[in-house]
Amino acid sequence: METIYGHLQGLKSSQLKQLQKLYHQRVPGDRITTPEFAQRLAAISAEIKQPLCIYINRRGQVMRVGVGTPNQTKIPPLELPRYGAERLCGIRCIATQLKSEIPKKVDLTAMAIQRLDALVILTVTESGFEKRGGGATGFVKETYLAHLIPVTAAENSEQNAWHVSLPQSLDMLTKQDFLDLVVGLEAEFSQEFIAQQVEVDADRVLIVGLMTQDLTEADFENGLAEIARLVETAGGEVLQTMRQKRSQPHPQTVVGAGKVQEIALTVQTIGANLVVFDRDLSPAQVRNLEAQIGMRIVDRTEVILDIFAQRAQSRAGKLQVELAQLEYMLPRLTGRGEAMSRLGGGIGTRGPGETKLETERRTISRRI
Repeated sequence: METIYGHLQGLKSSQLKQLQKLYHQRVPGDRITTPEFAQRLAAISAEIKQPLCIYINRRGQVMRVGVGTPNQTKIPPLELPRYGAERLCGIRCIATQLKSEIPKKVDLTAMAIQRLDALVILTVTESGFEKRGGGATGFVKETYLAHLIPVTAAENSEQNAWHVSLPQSLDMLTKQDFLDLVVGLEAEFSQEFIAQQVEVDADRVLIVGLMTQDLTEADFENGLAEIARLVETAGGEVLQTMRQKRSQPHPQTVVGAGKVQEIALTVQTIGANLVVFDRDLSPAQVRNLEAQIGMRIVDRTEVILDIFAQRAQSRAGKLQVELAQLEYMLPRLTGRGEAMSRLGGGIGTRGPGETKLETERRTISRRI
């Protein structure tokens, strides 16, 4: 049975069946959507009085049906078929909204975190009707088309991360060449990504610092400066540092939920491939952050162990460093092995004496 994600409470079985049938719909690959599909989606949304999100791949297949907003129904980064700053993920989202308003920043941020091909917002009106013989019409009042745009380091800001069209008719939306848009965008992203890679083998690092009530401003800034030097010693390039003040670390994600989303958006915007926290993290915190950000998360201890691993010379020294690494990483393995093989090697994944090729081939599970 096809899974319906999101807020399902209160939905009738007949309404759930309507949503499940959407999985059997196909959209032409060169079109964002069709009038028929958009009207059907808007009609269901009007009936259940909730926003809907449909995620479609480039072959026109419906991959995910969710009840809720784009932010509420977003696909976890590690579940996306493609991921990286140099390309889009290969999936677009067709969403409905019950009020006429421009796309919300939180939903545009969700688009950026997932690196969606596009986000379409259909404003629903209840003045539509079901046609004889099937089909719906008149349920879409207006549409918005949003997509990411390349952002250079000099222009780095959330305001420049995406483009949102003016409200347009459904007819105008469905006549646009979707593949031409996506191919052009990915060509621009690829060029920008290559330009950002000053050194191919270097980790491009975003540092995250948390200032709690037990730290003075001076101690906090000194700690950030120290972790930046450690990252550079380990062979990484610090692209940016983000800060947050909290009385205590969040038990699940260290920083707050809003800051996690900001981090996820920032790593995509600046082309980072590693996030380093200036404090030690619990295994659960690492897993939660990697699942939400879609990128390797490394703490202070892992950076230090990585430096020792690179500099160990004697056989005994190498074994001692490797033992320390394995003991530290062992409780962090649950649910992380597959993610690490997908997210790549680098700081926090090297063992002493390994070549680059060996590092790339090794996953944590094989190493243990």
